Amino acid sequence: MTTTTLTWTELCAADAVGDGAHKAFFIGTKRLCAVNHGGVFHVVDDLCTHGVAYLSDGYLDTDECVLECPLHGGLFSYHDGCPKGDPAEKPVRSYETRIVDGVVMVAL
Repeated sequence: MTTTTLTWTELCAADAVGDGAHKAFFIGTKRLCAVNHGGVFHVVDDLCTHGVAYLSDGYLDTDECVLECPLHGGLFSYHDGCPKGDPAEKPVRSYETRIVDGVVMVAL
């Protein structure tokens, strides 16, 4: 049985992303897209799996809980990274998050 140990890493201050907004952040060379939905943070890889475009540059729909790629309009759930609309077929990786003392932490 293999166990994976999560490494909690600081992403940003919780007030760095307004409610209903999204923004790109870097942890080392890893580019992530953080979404603040009602004070709950969701983090996914920022690079679309269909085309070379950043999800943080696209449209955020908090009613449908998706990020839209600005290049071809593919949709991804920001809850789990699953594709939700063509032409996206492969998920983007999603990350567990938590807030500690006003800081968004992401499990890498």
